[in-house]
Amino acid sequence: MTKKPNSSPHFLQADVIRVVAIFAVVGIHTLTPIYARPDFFGGKFWWVCFLLNCLFRVSVPLFIMLSGYLVLPKIISLKDHLRKTLTRIGVPLLSFYLLTHLVAFISAQLRHEFYDPWTLLHNLNKNTYTYLYFLVVLFFLYLLTPFFQLLFQAKNKQLQTYVIIFFFINAALSTLARYVSLRTGDVFHTYTLWIVWVGYYLYGYFVRQQQDEHTFILKKEWLWLAAGYLVTVIFGYLSLSWHIQGNNLFYIGGQTYPEEYLSLSVIAMSIATFRLMISMKLPIFFWRVKVVSVLQTLAQLSFGIYLVHPIVMDVLNKFCGVTADSPFMPNLISYVIVNAALTFGLSIVIAAVLYSTPLLQKIVGRSSPFSR
Repeated sequence: MTKKPNSSPHFLQADVIRVVAIFAVVGIHTLTPIYARPDFFGGKFWWVCFLLNCLFRVSVPLFIMLSGYLVLPKIISLKDHLRKTLTRIGVPLLSFYLLTHLVAFISAQLRHEFYDPWTLLHNLNKNTYTYLYFLVVLFFLYLLTPFFQLLFQAKNKQLQTYVIIFFFINAALSTLARYVSLRTGDVFHTYTLWIVWVGYYLYGYFVRQQQDEHTFILKKEWLWLAAGYLVTVIFGYLSLSWHIQGNNLFYIGGQTYPEEYLSLSVIAMSIATFRLMISMKLPIFFWRVKVVSVLQTLAQLSFGIYLVHPIVMDVLNKFCGVTADSPFMPNLISYVIVNAALTFGLSIVIAAVLYSTPLLQKIVGRSSPFSR
């Protein structure tokens, strides 16, 4: 049974996407220390981490597409729109930008390490230089939502398709160009990065329009997902191998081109995954009251979990010995289990406290920006 958002007060598929996406985001950050070092770790478990990392790359695109799916259809006054954008994204972005620097400063003091306070200003032009780049993207996309809504009000599917394809091609080419030619300096900064994500945002609503018109035939989506994943795995492994051998053509700053959220293969994986998940018929198990309640709770906390989990992970890493090469970890499997369990558990608790405390609600936006 699939319930659409215009026919039911609650759309469980959207919750499933939020939960899967946030688990994948945390999964990427948990596995990074292992899959980024095949020359050091290697072995069968490295392959498990590498294969999971390739699959998890759909995480952030899923959040962006879901935002377009849920936000773009709802037209509200410009005043209310700006207010919601500032409170739901602007305030959390500023709050956690300052908080992450405060945590970094305190951590450096406790560990007797050097900390440059000027990074607080330098990073203003670098998409915060942290995981908060995602909020920078959302902030600009949401600011321009009234403009994007004009495009879909015209109900010209050919024009909409053209615009979406244009933004996807522009994103794919610019991402590739960063590796093969524009290797120095910041290709995208705080005020331009959002441009390459417009395709995902518009595509989310494009999918919703198609759902309203007819039922999806989802055979091609499985093919696109399989093909995108296969290319990401093969090309990603080759890129890492070339990097170890000294060839960094498809490797910059600890990340290969196939891992990029806007590489051609990840774009194919992401749009296929989104279409499959937003239209899936959930098994009866998912509609049980307790399961629905857990999914709803995790989905509502997903934005808060995203905001706090890197801070939790950093504290665990620097002060609790939860690292991939720590002598306290008997093996890599133990590290992954302990790190993931503690990160998820503590992040869920902290996010729940933030959302349930009136004075603290403001710094996480009171409610998730992935809904209206």
